[in-house]
Amino acid sequence: MRILIAITLVVGSVVAPAVRAQTPPDAPPPPSYQLTDFGVMPRPAFRQVLLALPAVQEELKLTDSQKKEVETTVNQHLMKMQNARHELTSRRKLMEFREALMKELEAALRENLEPRQRKRLDQIQLQAQGPLAFNGAGSAQMALVDPELAKRLKLTDDQIRRTQTIAEEGTREIEKAAAVPILIDSKASAPTRESVRRFVESPEFKTAKRATREAARNAWTNVVRRIEDVLTDPQRTAYHEMVGAPFDLSKLRSEEDATAEDVEIVVSSLNVGGDDGNSGGGQRADPDFDTKVARPAYTSKHPRVLFDEAHNNFHTAGGRYKPFAEVVANDGYKITPSKDKFTAERLSTGDVLIIANALGAAGMGRPGASDSAFTKAEIDAVHDWVQAGGSLLLITDHAPFGSAAESLAKRLGVDMSKGFTSDPENSEGGETSLVFTRKNNLLGDHPITRGRDDSERINRVQTFTGQSLKGPVESVAILKLADTAVDEGADEKPKSAAGRAQGVAFTFGKGRVVVLGEAAEMSAQLIGNERFGMNVKGLDNRQLALNIMHWLSGLLEPRGDAK
Repeated sequence: MRILIAITLVVGSVVAPAVRAQTPPDAPPPPSYQLTDFGVMPRPAFRQVLLALPAVQEELKLTDSQKKEVETTVNQHLMKMQNARHELTSRRKLMEFREALMKELEAALRENLEPRQRKRLDQIQLQAQGPLAFNGAGSAQMALVDPELAKRLKLTDDQIRRTQTIAEEGTREIEKAAAVPILIDSKASAPTRESVRRFVESPEFKTAKRATREAARNAWTNVVRRIEDVLTDPQRTAYHEMVGAPFDLSKLRSEEDATAEDVEIVVSSLNVGGDDGNSGGGQRADPDFDTKVARPAYTSKHPRVLFDEAHNNFHTAGGRYKPFAEVVANDGYKITPSKDKFTAERLSTGDVLIIANALGAAGMGRPGASDSAFTKAEIDAVHDWVQAGGSLLLITDHAPFGSAAESLAKRLGVDMSKGFTSDPENSEGGETSLVFTRKNNLLGDHPITRGRDDSERINRVQTFTGQSLKGPVESVAILKLADTAVDEGADEKPKSAAGRAQGVAFTFGKGRVVVLGEAAEMSAQLIGNERFGMNVKGLDNRQLALNIMHWLSGLLEPRGDAK
């Protein structure tokens, strides 16, 4: 599902103004190292996390028996959560169970503390949350001291609205201030874990990190000051009493080796390690997957395939999508990783363009990841190129990938749910691992599903957690969703996905488009020893990948025969 970007860190140029001055004004911002320390970035501060930190235990003066009780209680609840992950296949039910378990855990932990310890823990928690404590919406809700801060301060509806707005806008300001830019050379080879380590150990990076931390703290202070301006004098006094004496938030660390922590965050930000499982939730290409093609489609001419690697892609031809790229290459296609932005000139060098899980920022968990991965000029270029006869395979997964590709998809007439799609009636191994077969009538009739002959006929396909799609009127849903399918978003109630799909194919002007709402189906990956993608036995995902390429390149349903 995600990609390795071929880039190299330019050590020693992190804060060089001369280098920045040479950057074109319309160039995209460089990837950044995001500082996430407590006291630098507002973040949820769960009591069980705080109580496990030595600095908090020392501040509260926990006894040895209390420390032991904290450890035992947390481990017991972790075990309950692990069991729930195996027993509850519905993502919604799992999230509901998690929320209830969190409340149960916090109550148990508070019961173990003396009144003075509870009060000081609440103060540290509020300090760690900073402006986030005034934003009572979203996932941060679970991290707040009960009852909500707004209720404790008796804020009016107007004050709640104003403080939440300041907190939301202020958090974005702090995020921007807390980002250390990582200058890259997009024409060089891919970074390694060792080159990242050298980068974060450099004096230049450490200097930039200190300056960035100070800027973020100043932004934090300014946001809190603006929030306090909304409060009345009694409310402001009450808030200061709730916050208590200052606590050194820099002590709130679970990782003693700051360099090791920096390495892991930068590695994650740059999607380094796509083949060794060190990022992307442990996903890695299956090294034992057989990529040979018994009957190559092209032996004399070789359609040119541009494999996009210029948009923070989670999947690349040399990373987690290496098995897919090798299968396609062994079928006779010429694969070219493309590290350039989309222009008419660049697109003219290819017959088929593949975009797999592009992102608006380097790293799916980074701020801006869900922003559009493509500029308006790029979207126009792709639109015009396809309309003139080019072929596009757009693969975009569950959140945040759908949002990052939404603007391009809309230009082509495709609607994306941008969340997670489940179906308890047509799934295996979890409600989001959907199964499409001829028996359940969820494989659409199309040259892609028919193949060139019976040996290429698609009978069973599985996807592994994705979003839903709705193609234009003339499109064919090659992977149809049943009436029992449901779309879920992070902040939305579940809604029916009936009539939608996880794969659509259609002609667009003189060109062709296939859009897939799930990426792992075209991969051959491992998480630990678990296989998912083309390497799962009993599936036709591998043949589906070939058939999609055959239709896009005109081997299936030659251009003159297209209906």
